[in-house]
Amino acid sequence: MTKLLYLNASPRGDDAASTQAAQIFIDALPDAVQCERIDLFDANLPDLTAEIASAKQKFPMGIDLGDAESRQWARVVELVEAFKDADHYLFGLPMWNFSIPYRFKHYIDIITHPGLLFSRDANGIHGLASGSATVIYSRGGDYSPKDGAPDPYDFQSPYVKAWLGLVGARATHHGRARRLAGRPGCHAAAVAGTRRRLPAVNCNQSMILVDCSQNCRQVLGRQFFQFTHTRIKLRRSQMKAIG
Repeated sequence: MTKLLYLNASPRGDDAASTQAAQIFIDALPDAVQCERIDLFDANLPDLTAEIASAKQKFPMGIDLGDAESRQWARVVELVEAFKDADHYLFGLPMWNFSIPYRFKHYIDIITHPGLLFSRDANGIHGLASGSATVIYSRGGDYSPKDGAPDPYDFQSPYVKAWLGLVGARATHHGRARRLAGRPGCHAAAVAGTRRRLPAVNCNQSMILVDCSQNCRQVLGRQFFQFTHTRIKLRRSQMKAIG
């Protein structure tokens, strides 16, 4: 059975736009896909202690760990193996102060270590995870590239894409609904634009980036989510092949 790991980085539960979008994606999955959800604000993540920091330095060099280091490092390894065990990834990420929620950054810092989630050799860095990633961004404004250059306030998507590349998750396609908070009529225009740009979902090789504002859940629920759900259902026959 194919395994999808869903990481929810919003503390707002089902009220969050990113959570609602993620649920529609999950509902459209074939029965052969098993989904494991981790709510990062409720998860029991270990603190990044002096012992873990020391173990991080010793582990890739083959240096023996002390008792306290071994106990705490074992929990880190457990989380890393759970991440690598997934065939596909789903991330629900609201934008907080132009970047990612601190609990998602905490999770990244706990599991991202040389020798565990990536390796280095003479040819460069190699991610030790695999599979595709679907990232759902929830944003209150338009942080898309401007005049061919990244938006100077978008520290969210560049960081996530860089991290996914580091650990080995494939990321290729992008689709955005933007300008979702503002003057009357901007919601409909944003959804119409997304209809033209959003690529088909392919769990084997693509990452979908979906920007959805927390200020327009009603519009998204009736139009954008419905469209996304339809596009996912159209690809269910292909997705069954990965089960």
